[in-house]
Amino acid sequence: MNKPPGCITARVDFEDRPTVYDHVPKHFEPLPHVGRLDFNTEGLLLFTDDGKLAQALLNKDYAGPTSMEETSAELAPIEKVYHVKVKAKLGPDDPVLIALQEPLEYEPGKFTAPARTEWVAERSSCTWISITITEGRHRQVRKLCERSGLQIRKLRRVRLGPLELGELKLRWCRHLSDEELTELYVAAFGHDPRPWPEA
Repeated sequence: MNKPPGCITARVDFEDRPTVYDHVPKHFEPLPHVGRLDFNTEGLLLFTDDGKLAQALLNKDYAGPTSMEETSAELAPIEKVYHVKVKAKLGPDDPVLIALQEPLEYEPGKFTAPARTEWVAERSSCTWISITITEGRHRQVRKLCERSGLQIRKLRRVRLGPLELGELKLRWCRHLSDEELTELYVAAFGHDPRPWPEA
């Protein structure tokens, strides 16, 4: 789904706010969502009934080889890429972009892995930047921007591991292709564990 802003990532909201499931077409099965995007964040949101895949995509310590035939190489963390529109005029070499990469303290003495930032474009009094993280701490990207004194105008997730949002329109949903599914499983587990019928 290309999640729109103004809805929560949950099946039901006790405050009666709109949820992402309000935008799932009736002919789609209402699958569990993978992780969360907060109320005002838009962009790529994945749904699956494969709980192991969901956990592996969210937690880099969850996945790993499960048989002797699988690779023992350490899996790369699952990257999550966000495009952020901030109310500031920043150049490609602005020191703020470096500051955004610094680890964020989410608990006393506990820090996130460093982020990766990239200048995307300047628009009038605003700038689009790309922020890549490998963890999903609560409001992590927003807190990184707040720490640097940046006011967020728009926040959009554009990639989850190998899966890209692409040209999917806001509020629209689509099924993944077999190729995309294979890429997700390989990124999460180092192989594709789905049983394939023999030819």
